[in-house]
Amino acid sequence: MKAAALALVLAASTPQFSAPILEERRTYYQSGKLFEVRHFYNGREEGLQQAWTEEGTLYINYQMKNGRRYGFINARPCTPVKEQK
Repeated sequence: MKAAALALVLAASTPQFSAPILEERRTYYQSGKLFEVRHFYNGREEGLQQAWTEEGTLYINYQMKNGRRYGFINARPCTPVKEQK
């Protein structure tokens, strides 16, 4: 009986059985404007990650899923090509 109770206590206290930790971290410029928003799951980047310049231009925009990055870092915005006639 003691061994079963001890095994149950040990199983309940191991990290694999604990509730997942979801976090959102926000960082700001000294001016008070938003610099970045990052999401974490159990201490690792997971989900949408974004950062802006102080002027408000989005320059980091990617999604983390299972340790892989999908999206852009320091991408330049697309500008239309002028048509020549």
